[in-house]
Amino acid sequence: MHTMNLILLFPVLFLYLVVPTALLSVLEYFLARMENPWPGRVLPILSVVHSLCWALVVLFNLAGPASPVLFLLPLAMLAVYNIPTLIFLLVYKYTRRNFTERRAMDRKDIQDL
Repeated sequence: MHTMNLILLFPVLFLYLVVPTALLSVLEYFLARMENPWPGRVLPILSVVHSLCWALVVLFNLAGPASPVLFLLPLAMLAVYNIPTLIFLLVYKYTRRNFTERRAMDRKDIQDL
């Protein structure tokens, strides 16, 4: 019975996490390339808030007499739902690093003229 639930869980995780994360990573790339660094920080912040909200929803639904092992479920959800946050942060860091290096080279070229 449990294996059937896990088999049904993978397509849901794929559709709910992988596809939106991939599409939003493209958006994160363009936001991180902007002159102001704050637009690129919006998606990682929203992703952390999203994962915290889901973990709290699960935690509040477990209120009552339950086994201590069930309280590991919100921690597992927090870890899984923060995977997109890590991806957004990696895209942001890589893109901002390239952007600032390119901008520094442009400034150097202008000073050489």
